[in-house]
Amino acid sequence: MAPDSSAADQALAIAAQGGAREAFGHLASRHYRAVHACLLTLLDNRSDAEDLTQETFLRAFRKIRSYNPRQPFRPWIFSIARRVAIAHWRRRRSTDPLDDSVAHPPAAAPPSGHDAVVLWSLARRHLKPDEFTALWLHYREDLPVADIARALRKTRNHTKVILHRARTRLRSHLEPEAWRPAGLPPPLTSPTP
Repeated sequence: MAPDSSAADQALAIAAQGGAREAFGHLASRHYRAVHACLLTLLDNRSDAEDLTQETFLRAFRKIRSYNPRQPFRPWIFSIARRVAIAHWRRRRSTDPLDDSVAHPPAAAPPSGHDAVVLWSLARRHLKPDEFTALWLHYREDLPVADIARALRKTRNHTKVILHRARTRLRSHLEPEAWRPAGLPPPLTSPTP
């Protein structure tokens, strides 16, 4: 989003904190698609994504007074969406959602084309929730590391480590030369002797 979008978010958030429901409605409409797309990709279930997107904005509305308007709004709303998704996993699985064997279905064969949908599906299956969320926010939402760190409630350095591990883990599940999606760096190769 453009810098003027952040200023508009800030003005809307301040108005919403003052009780202007219409201002919050504008904030929600500005960010609904991005939050829904993230949850849909994370959950791979349209109905759950719709429900959790609504729940995310309901929680945001209830907690708008805790939002700091000096900080970008997008990481704040994605942080809420992430917590809503984790709570959903806990309710459905009754175990820790960060356990790879529980949070993700068994791996399928690696993709053989350049289809981004297949890549995100592969990422959902093989990455931990924080890794997937960090990649999504970086490559799909174009958030800088500082904003991703706020959304994940991690330090910048820890977020960089999470991104690195996610890329490395995802690369290990891709056919080396078969395909590489736009936005991901090429696989590391060692020089031939």
